[in-house]
Amino acid sequence: MTDPIPQNLTLTNHKTSEKKEFTLRLFRHGDEEAVINCIREEYGDTYYRRDFYDKEKLLELADSDKLYLFLAVCGDDLCGIQSIISHQPKESRLEGASQIFKKAYRGYGLPYELVKYTYKIAKSLEPGCIYASTVVFHNITQSMCQRAGMVPVAFNFGSHLTNKMHNSYALGHSEKYAQAILILPVAKQDAGNIYIPPAISGVVKKIYTNLGVKYNIINSKGSKDDIPDGLKTVFDIKVNDREQSVSISTDAIGADFHERIAGIKKKYSEKFWTISLTLPVDGKAGCYAYEVLIKEGFFFTGIKPLCSEHECIYMQYTGDVRFCFDEYVLTEGFKELLNDILSLKGDLNDK
Repeated sequence: MTDPIPQNLTLTNHKTSEKKEFTLRLFRHGDEEAVINCIREEYGDTYYRRDFYDKEKLLELADSDKLYLFLAVCGDDLCGIQSIISHQPKESRLEGASQIFKKAYRGYGLPYELVKYTYKIAKSLEPGCIYASTVVFHNITQSMCQRAGMVPVAFNFGSHLTNKMHNSYALGHSEKYAQAILILPVAKQDAGNIYIPPAISGVVKKIYTNLGVKYNIINSKGSKDDIPDGLKTVFDIKVNDREQSVSISTDAIGADFHERIAGIKKKYSEKFWTISLTLPVDGKAGCYAYEVLIKEGFFFTGIKPLCSEHECIYMQYTGDVRFCFDEYVLTEGFKELLNDILSLKGDLNDK
């Protein structure tokens, strides 16, 4: 990425009416300590992106083509940060992530200004889409992303342990907290043919319609006969021992799919372990795998659209983890999506 032009702006605090001059710009060497201090003010030492606490690793990431880190500054003081993560070459999405602001600079509307600034830059890179994963203990980021044109598409339940998280918001009584996921279509405007089990067809159709892209849903239950002889399942598995979560990307669905899933479940069966799986649905095999996952206690939590060559759905296993949905702070769009998911699954706490 060529260095984007910094943006200068004057903003007024909506509570105090005080005006301040801000600059939005790309991270540069020498900013690393200020970034770490910004993270520590809000999260202490509990922020889940552990590399952000290490100066050398932070510089290495910022110098790579995997992370673009943007800052809001007021004079010499860093006010907040926003990162854009690249998932190429496997996926064409860019992810808006890690937006954190110091308490002294809240109330000026900086978060939305930084989203507009960074998303304009992200769009110029022509990704398939822009992806954002937001918290559910406040709806500030959800609302801001929706104002920028993003659409609620999924939830990720149980990605992080609540008792290991610290910030200035009330986290609630859920044993693990959730993330609310949004998508902004950019270069990929046609999802193509999508094979969807009838049980979730209505919800999937609603989300794609909200995205405003072309799509063709083919209802199918699928069967093991849809899998070519000798094909083996290929998973990309990431295990986070600190948060007791497993993230699985399905690269190929083979005849051993059920055996592989059962083995992973057995390995991570202790209290608090949760599993999130992305399942490609551009063929009938995905519908067969969906039925296997349902039998193994997984449930549908939304779609992962326009992120790569393959359209995917999210499936999750949450074991006996307790969730307190009454404490979630959601936009109307996410409330509707959560209700749709729960109407299919039932109460996640009804084990």
